[in-house]
Amino acid sequence: MTYFIRFIGDSMFYPFFALYLSSIGVENKELGVIMMILPLIAIFVNPIWSHFSKNVNSNRLFLRILTIIEALMIVLLIGRTSTEAIVIITIMIAIAGQPFYIMLDGFTSIFSKANGFQYGNIRLYGSLSYALGTLAAGYLIKLYGYGTTFYLAGFFFVITGVLIHWMKPLDLSSDLDLNEKSDLKSLVRNKRYLLFAMYYIILLGTIFGADAFLGVYFETLGVETDAFGWITFYFIIGEILVLFILSKFGHLFKTKNILILMAIMNAIRYFSYGFGLPLVAMIIISASRSISMGGILYISIRYMTEITSSKNLTLGILLYSSFRSLLTAIITVVGGYVTDFYGYQSFYVIVGIIALIGLGFINYKESQKPLEM
Repeated sequence: MTYFIRFIGDSMFYPFFALYLSSIGVENKELGVIMMILPLIAIFVNPIWSHFSKNVNSNRLFLRILTIIEALMIVLLIGRTSTEAIVIITIMIAIAGQPFYIMLDGFTSIFSKANGFQYGNIRLYGSLSYALGTLAAGYLIKLYGYGTTFYLAGFFFVITGVLIHWMKPLDLSSDLDLNEKSDLKSLVRNKRYLLFAMYYIILLGTIFGADAFLGVYFETLGVETDAFGWITFYFIIGEILVLFILSKFGHLFKTKNILILMAIMNAIRYFSYGFGLPLVAMIIISASRSISMGGILYISIRYMTEITSSKNLTLGILLYSSFRSLLTAIITVVGGYVTDFYGYQSFYVIVGIIALIGLGFINYKESQKPLEM
């Protein structure tokens, strides 16, 4: 239920943030800088939260505080037109929002491991609510404007804080590793972790960086907010389907084969945007995003529990998420200038090339067994 409610709030704000900025007259180069703030802040904030976090149970307090602060900042953003005010509020949103899922996923992964649940099945609830939320938000924005929709986003974030308050702490006594502080040195000596981290950084760095402009790009092609809500709904429903299939049958496939497919499909999507295909063709090919996102949601937490110790799980996720944020920030700020001076097509061709680099961080020689159920 926590994932379901939180993702509804997310879906009513983040997919439409760039469109909101564009609607109040923010140019692409400024939009790129503002959107860059979200991932850039994560690079500095995530390690700070990690330092104060004693273990996965202590994260529950931080999660309650962060989601309520994020809600207040989103409400405060409504009606602001000053670039300086928007930047300051966006910084506060980033400080509160960027580390949220790292902490929540760390808690959930340990909960799943201890209770015999699959993380992917729990995450399905979040994906489903995100799909429904973006669809509803597209219509709400068209009918009532961004303000009403953003108020609703803040409301769902506050409800998330209440639900987290009711979450029971995990019993850590059965796994002594969970009560120990994480060990950075052992983590950076883990070659399997480093290889996967680089792959993750490139895959999600390109997705989150390039997709920051997708709503604005589609708007130039005549797509309105309600239609964009449907397109995002289409993305997420595909993601849910992929995640569901992999949760049931993913153990039959080698991890490296799934990684190869995800990287290739990610690149194909951006090349389709860059080559200026008809809008309908771009939307159809966009289904490849579902493979990349659904695949990484299936693999990431499950694979991390296999290649890292329990005490290093949250730190490992935090580190590669922080560097993913760095790549996202770079792509976003550069994208603002590239789209302004050279157009969206040039930008997406560049992103497609970057996406292909992920293929270089798959261990083809290692005999990888399928991930266990």
